[in-house]
Amino acid sequence: MKASRSSISSTAGGCAGIAAGETAPTLQKEGYEAMITVLRIDDRLIHAQVVIGWGRIIKPDRIVIADDHVSANAWEKSLYMNSVSPDIKVSILSLADTVDQVRGGVFDREKVILLVRNPQNVLTLIDLGFEVDEVNVGGLHYGEGKEKLLDHLYVSKEERSALRELVKRGVTLEARALPGHEPVILNSRVV
Repeated sequence: MKASRSSISSTAGGCAGIAAGETAPTLQKEGYEAMITVLRIDDRLIHAQVVIGWGRIIKPDRIVIADDHVSANAWEKSLYMNSVSPDIKVSILSLADTVDQVRGGVFDREKVILLVRNPQNVLTLIDLGFEVDEVNVGGLHYGEGKEKLLDHLYVSKEERSALRELVKRGVTLEARALPGHEPVILNSRVV
């Protein structure tokens, strides 16, 4: 890995190593102290599965939503900021600002859950300098024209294309709604 790039890389088996009652492994950015414990694709962003299901296991200091739309919408920002317990910090940033703040050390020494709305946003983070080895694909829900991959995963043509590109770039796509669920590796299902 290049020290000049932001990096999200598995240091202890990635998300797949988390079971109920276990401590979460960390995904750490090389050269910095911020620990991205899970990079999760979830079209609902912050909701009970994230706050309670993942939060109880990971015990994050902060949840970061990396989303250009939400970061520019005061009402949505307020809604998401107020949907988390006051003991967990929430940052809602554009994709570029997310990369800048992680690189700038804003989240150093914190355990962070990083949430994005879709796989296209993960590609953007990579293009902005993050090196990603593994992504938790938590929830892409039914919509007209979407194809079912799993019970909780439906993808549009654009999402499937982005997931394929992530696989081409060497990213492991792990589908799991909650830490105690059996992980399903999606790589062969999207190519």
